[in-house]
Amino acid sequence: MYSIKVKEAVPLDDMQVLVFFEDGKIKKFDVKPIIKDYPEFEDLKNPDLFNLLRVEPGGYGISWNEDLDCSEVELYENGVDIPLSLSDFFSFVRNNLITTNEATDILQCSRQNIEDLIRRGKVHPAKVLANGKLFLRSEIEQRNW
Repeated sequence: MYSIKVKEAVPLDDMQVLVFFEDGKIKKFDVKPIIKDYPEFEDLKNPDLFNLLRVEPGGYGISWNEDLDCSEVELYENGVDIPLSLSDFFSFVRNNLITTNEATDILQCSRQNIEDLIRRGKVHPAKVLANGKLFLRSEIEQRNW
């Protein structure tokens, strides 16, 4: 039997996971239906836990901790095909995520102004890193404030 292995996995909103397989398939997997048969998955309603998602060594599924995991077969058979490739996804990230420095250049403002916009809820970091933040280029360029 052909072995299906997980290459990458990304936690999405509403307890969904975007799963990239080694055979090039990409599927969107909904974790919510699992709760009926496995009540311990109810814990994944906590976004902090859900975002701890990791690919298991060897690509044999995904896990959130020692007790909560899904096999690659479960993900492959019950996931919905998505017409996207891993390279498409990386291209999106490369072209649509910008650093704080890039945001200051676009807005012609200081880092302090960016922090103020965040505090006021005008812009929202896509990811907070130890040495800065990443933003969606479209949100910064829209300037809807």
